[in-house]
Amino acid sequence: MLQSFVTLIRRLFWLVLGVALIFFSVNNRQAVQLVFEPFSLSFPVPAFLLLFAGMFIGLVVAAGVTGWLRLQGFTRRRKAERRAETLEREVASLAEDAHTTRAGRAHDAAKSGDTAR
Repeated sequence: MLQSFVTLIRRLFWLVLGVALIFFSVNNRQAVQLVFEPFSLSFPVPAFLLLFAGMFIGLVVAAGVTGWLRLQGFTRRRKAERRAETLEREVASLAEDAHTTRAGRAHDAAKSGDTAR
């Protein structure tokens, strides 16, 4: 019930935002000079197109940075998992060696005790 309400609110938010952007676009159709100064290049562009282009470029940059950081986190986690697996195998090997050594000593002690009788 609560999840469907949250979904409804989220959809209403995006609907209102979309309608607001449409009104913004319709009301800002006047041309704005877009100038690339070092190249002396200039041409008229609708104002809303500049805003949307800026938003799109910002989204692409944010997605790129987020993806890069997630990739770094993934590689760090994978390295840590590999290191943990290696250490677990080493600990198991050392425990097995310690057990074998203790068993060998006990066997030698029992054997020497049997021969002394």
